[in-house]
Amino acid sequence: MKKSNFSFSHASKTRGTRKRLFAATVLVLLILFADLLSGGAIRAMVRGAYVRVWSAGSGVVSGIFESGFFSTRRALERENGSLRERLSELETKSASFSVLRQENDSLRSLLKVAERAPGITASIVSSVRSSPYGTFLIGAGSEDGVAPGSLVLAADSAGDGFVLGVVQEADARTALVKELFGPGISTEASVRGASVVVEGQGGGNARAEAPRNLPVVAGDPVTAPSLGGYPIGVVGAVKTEASSAESDVYIGLPVSLAGLSFVYVVAQY
Repeated sequence: MKKSNFSFSHASKTRGTRKRLFAATVLVLLILFADLLSGGAIRAMVRGAYVRVWSAGSGVVSGIFESGFFSTRRALERENGSLRERLSELETKSASFSVLRQENDSLRSLLKVAERAPGITASIVSSVRSSPYGTFLIGAGSEDGVAPGSLVLAADSAGDGFVLGVVQEADARTALVKELFGPGISTEASVRGASVVVEGQGGGNARAEAPRNLPVVAGDPVTAPSLGGYPIGVVGAVKTEASSAESDVYIGLPVSLAGLSFVYVVAQY
């Protein structure tokens, strides 16, 4: 009995759906027929109503995005963009100021060196640390009195000069400098009155062997009599093996190579 009632109810719903679909189809056909008879007037009316509804909806959406939360968010985004640009500008100016201050400090430290011997100040054209051969270029050449064999000096924070290298080649306006502490470069030097041979290790570092009983300590200057008696470095550490008759002396430069902008070139010494 329940199955029969279900079948009857389902059939009734199906017939109702079909009737509504048929009625809708007939209505659409009547509208299309009426539109044809009116020369498209009905379509024009519908299109006009659609445009008005769309315009009203667009105005509402535009109003929402131009006020309240969305408007405030866009304003904040613009402000953030402006602040980022300003920060980038300030960082650039700060970097430029740091470079100028570094160059000024470098020039000031060379004043004391210039008082000891006549020479010229030259800028460093290429990075002192970038070459694997222990060489770098300076912005002065033969037209400025620079010649092969000229000493190239730098200065520490106290203004005391030391030999950084020797001019190897000189063009008209530039010169190639060979670092004393370049890899494989040997220099006869003196520490605590004893003669030693300093072997360049690169990167502003060198090594020498000194008699074990020589009282060498960190901070002792290392000079080169053959280079006008100028200092060439400072003892950084001393290591002595129990079974060795000599001590290993590790030598470094008193300044950072990366911080050098100018050098002082001495032709006569």
